[in-house]
Amino acid sequence: MTKKGNTLRSKREGIDPYLTKVDEYMREMATARKIQQYLLPDVPPDLRGVRMACCSIPAHLVGGDYYDFFRWDDSSLDLVIADVSGHNLGAALIMVETRSVLRAHAFRSGNAGDALAVVNELLYDDLTRTELMISMFYAKLCAETRLLTYANGGHNPPLLLRCGQEGYIELDADGMVLGVLKGVDFEEKNILLKEGDVLTFYTDGITESQNESGEMFGVERLYQAVYAYRGAPPEGIIDGVLQRVHDFSGRMDLQDDVSLVIVKID
Repeated sequence: MTKKGNTLRSKREGIDPYLTKVDEYMREMATARKIQQYLLPDVPPDLRGVRMACCSIPAHLVGGDYYDFFRWDDSSLDLVIADVSGHNLGAALIMVETRSVLRAHAFRSGNAGDALAVVNELLYDDLTRTELMISMFYAKLCAETRLLTYANGGHNPPLLLRCGQEGYIELDADGMVLGVLKGVDFEEKNILLKEGDVLTFYTDGITESQNESGEMFGVERLYQAVYAYRGAPPEGIIDGVLQRVHDFSGRMDLQDDVSLVIVKID
């Protein structure tokens, strides 16, 4: 039946056409949310000597957070986490386009910095027209050598907790958010990981979550949460972090999209 037919039927049956349209819109958005969640990996790929877990929760029906894994062989993969500005349908559409570009082109690049440069060049025009930007962190992990190579496009630096040590290392590198300028170079760095190390990749929905006083959860509380649950499997660390965010904010609904990827080196 056509939309006009639906409206006429609604009037005859005493149903408010406005409410009917709202109901249709909510069903369509629910379908969009389901499709978007299907595009994110539920479970990271198996990698010898590494345990991983991931989670993404949109603040609204759809969101702009994204993470993915590109496995090369039994001991190496690429890991990306990104955040499109905004958390509405427009951000969700750009997220889907970003996924397509990464899977088609960027992950084939020789290094992490080149991958970000490719994404920036290919998405620049669309991001400019939509007045959106993307922060993105790209990492290449070799489990055999435990070498992590990474580049950062204006994203929250992941936290590295060394086994047997207190405190954390922020994995940052020079590079601006994607969609601002063309021809941008992204610094590439590397670090040697050790058995028992824990890596936390996240989006700012975690650290910018606020309590009733307007205070943010912040990086220090994120570190404390990961440190407290460091002995748990990666899934347990994610559950512990999310619970602490909920306890801190005093609310179960999210103020911004939240994504987490936990990597433990065995």
